[in-house]
Amino acid sequence: MIKQAKLSNKCQITIPKEVRKLLEIDKGDDVVFFVEDNEIKLTSTKNISLKLKNINKKTTIKKEKNNEKK
Repeated sequence: MIKQAKLSNKCQITIPKEVRKLLEIDKGDDVVFFVEDNEIKLTSTKNISLKLKNINKKTTIKKEKNNEKK
């Protein structure tokens, strides 16, 4: 999906409706910008929290398995 937005005089943009629906974000929600190789990725902080929880679960499982082997 490619959507376009224009910067306002205050350098603000409106996130297109289709993108807001996809990210499940609404007024007042926090978002995170990732800048990598001159590209910007936008996601909801809710998504970041879920990803971090999943990463922590995987790390915990690996640590537990390593401890069982010892």
